Amino acid sequence: MAKIHLLDNETINKIAAGEVIENPKSIVKELVENSIDAGADEIIVEIKGGGKDLIRITDNGKGIEKDQVEDAFKRHCTSKIESSDDLNSLFTLGFRGEALASIAAVAHVDMITRTNSDLTGTKITIEGGKVVSKEYIGCPVGTTIAVTELFFNVPARKKFLKSDGAESGNINEVVVSLALSKENISFKYINNGNTAFRTPKTDNLLNTISSLYERDLYNSLLKVDYESDVVKITGFTTNLNYYRGNRKQQIVFVNQRYIKHKRMSYYIEVAYNTMLPKGKYPACFLKIEIAPSLVDVNVHPAKTEVRFQNEELILNEIKRAIFSALHSVSIIKEVKGEDVVKDNRVSKNKGNSIFESFKKYESVNNEDSIFESPAHDEYSNIKLTEIKTEYSENIFEEALEQSIAEEKAIVYEYKNTAEDNDTMSVTELSPQEQYEPVQQSFTEIAEDESKLPELSVTGIVMDTYIICENMEKTEMYMIDQHAAHERINYEKFLNQYNSKEIIIQELLIPEVVNLSYEDYHAVMSNEEIYENLGFNLENFGTNAILIISIPNIFRDSNIKEIFYTILDSLKSANKSNINLELDKIIKNACVKSVKAGDRLHIQEVKALLKSLGKTENPYTCPHGRPVIIKMTKYEIEKMFERIQN
Repeated sequence: MAKIHLLDNETINKIAAGEVIENPKSIVKELVENSIDAGADEIIVEIKGGGKDLIRITDNGKGIEKDQVEDAFKRHCTSKIESSDDLNSLFTLGFRGEALASIAAVAHVDMITRTNSDLTGTKITIEGGKVVSKEYIGCPVGTTIAVTELFFNVPARKKFLKSDGAESGNINEVVVSLALSKENISFKYINNGNTAFRTPKTDNLLNTISSLYERDLYNSLLKVDYESDVVKITGFTTNLNYYRGNRKQQIVFVNQRYIKHKRMSYYIEVAYNTMLPKGKYPACFLKIEIAPSLVDVNVHPAKTEVRFQNEELILNEIKRAIFSALHSVSIIKEVKGEDVVKDNRVSKNKGNSIFESFKKYESVNNEDSIFESPAHDEYSNIKLTEIKTEYSENIFEEALEQSIAEEKAIVYEYKNTAEDNDTMSVTELSPQEQYEPVQQSFTEIAEDESKLPELSVTGIVMDTYIICENMEKTEMYMIDQHAAHERINYEKFLNQYNSKEIIIQELLIPEVVNLSYEDYHAVMSNEEIYENLGFNLENFGTNAILIISIPNIFRDSNIKEIFYTILDSLKSANKSNINLELDKIIKNACVKSVKAGDRLHIQEVKALLKSLGKTENPYTCPHGRPVIIKMTKYEIEKMFERIQN
């Protein structure tokens, strides 16, 4: 049996670093928290190469006294607590005394610091936990720490670092959360020499939020101000006009410490119960003040996990706080003018049909009449651009055109002239008369290659479910037009993507999208993916982009919502398996183009079914819900007890 022996300090520090220092993000977090605890009101965070090449934190805090500089890099040396009793009244962010020792154990560290009482500052260099040099220099009051050569002596850990872009995104998340926790501190974040953002020194959290996030989020904020016997909750949450596809904009602080708590997210969302679309999440910025003795922040070295003494009570109070904010004002979702008319977002008027849309597009595309068309306000900012002429502009235009041609064949009336039976005149029925034969059986709905049986349309119920029967009248079919349209869009877009022949349309007036730095960075890092999906983007200044063109398949959709849907999917995707995630991204995007609850005319129904029959899988939507349900005559008669078993 091997002998028990005491590990040397170098090995102990490396083991400790494995818990405290997982990646560049954790270094930034620990160092910035030290700056906050030192009383700084100006903090500069600078990184290069995703923090792998350089992390530099500069503050104007109290600094470290000359004779204590070396002690600061020893394990369990701290100025923030003196005994275990202090853990019950803890208000500082750091307290373990492990951060500097752990960082210095796995990197090269240069620190320059000076207190107000010292005439000169101290510069110390440490590599792998060993002091290389120490000297006195002139410098301002405060501390600057530069970290380079991260994990130079732990190659196994270095191999598992993510790409520069991914690590930068993680650091951005940390700096944003710390800036929101301390609005009275000015933060400046520099990434590869470029200033990503700068927050003001303010006493109003709204000012900090406005400097970090896009205007749409800022304009949707509702104030949260709630207090009970055990907890005080302040901050902001979003109304029903703003939501995202993930929870990354749910930022919560407990006693000014940024935390992550899965159950808390659930309770926040319960307050929005049934008010947001499925799979969409609100944003919120909550500050929870609670007696330190009622919360344990010593769960993990990262200190983002906490335990509450009475968790159920606290979580229910958070839910009540959100609920109160939501119901303090009218929570009716607003449909602004731009939602209806801007960038070809189709009017919510269910009386509109595809045929009416065709007429409006005709007016827009006619340059001589564009300013005279009554539909100009709704569609004038769209310019259609075909990349491949063999594809149609409409979701199922080819089938629709054939339906119209077939329909015209039955609306011609042959009339004999007075004396010449060989001479005939043709009278075309009015549009209203064309729509009358809704009860007719259209036997040409499915062609030979269709995966659906030959069907006759008998009606539509609830503006959603198409009722059909087979030609032998032995089976009844119910088809969900929402799910059917979704399947058609998904397969059409996926096929276009795979063949690199996506049809795009250029926007006459580009869409301006203002983003947070994190979202902007994610978009620009994935610009090629957006381009491959048919979105042409251009940089439009600080944290803003222009959408120049979009996939034609989304022309009747809310462009910004689809843009964010793709963005949230990309941010959640595993970068190493992005190709595997693209199918999911396309599924999520195609949901946005579906017409749900629209009142369709018989020609549109016929075209929809014909396009559905040509898909690879007409039986389920891209997310697995059924598109079509069949009931046999036997099953129906059994339900009505016409057949007794």
